[in-house]
Amino acid sequence: MKIELPIYKTTLPVKNITVEFTPLVVKQEKIIAAAKETGSISDGYNTLLRIIESNAQVNVKDLSETDLIHLLLELRKKSIGEKFRTTFNCPHTKESVNVDINCSDIVVKGNTATEKIVTDDFVVRIKMPSSFSNITSTIESIETVDEKIQFDKLTEDQKIELVDSLPIQTKDTIEKAMDSLFHYEYILTYETAGKKRKIKLSSAEDFFTLLFVM
Repeated sequence: MKIELPIYKTTLPVKNITVEFTPLVVKQEKIIAAAKETGSISDGYNTLLRIIESNAQVNVKDLSETDLIHLLLELRKKSIGEKFRTTFNCPHTKESVNVDINCSDIVVKGNTATEKIVTDDFVVRIKMPSSFSNITSTIESIETVDEKIQFDKLTEDQKIELVDSLPIQTKDTIEKAMDSLFHYEYILTYETAGKKRKIKLSSAEDFFTLLFVM
């Protein structure tokens, strides 16, 4: 026998579409826990991604990192609760730390899904990346006086080679412009050994660790 699960709706901040999803069930929580115990945090994360595809009927590869984090947050709220206490070891002192979290305090930042960057030598257009840690995934095109290079026509190796050939200042400008794109960022603040400390969370795997592992 199976219990009929509630169906929730949420609007993805980047795609601006409504997605329906069902909450995690006990069996799925056990599967995620088993993946973490027998492998690594990444194994648990990848297991959850497959569960999201099943529960929300979406292809996670088609989602920006921002929309994916949004789904992680909504899944946590509806499955377990939005307020919780997380426990972790301080990376500096190894002390055990408890921090109270309210998922409603974690809100999307930025104000656009695309940006145009103009320098003396280049016109660079950026879009929502699949990962904010991967600059090649945010570049849509690079235009010079002589040519316009569309990144979707390049292999990953060609993208990396092209970015590596950019002036340092241009690369820094692109990374700074990425801050204006829709994104999630959360700062864990705590104190150990009489010092105030911070841990910045920004990637989808960071938020998985916060919401489902710690």
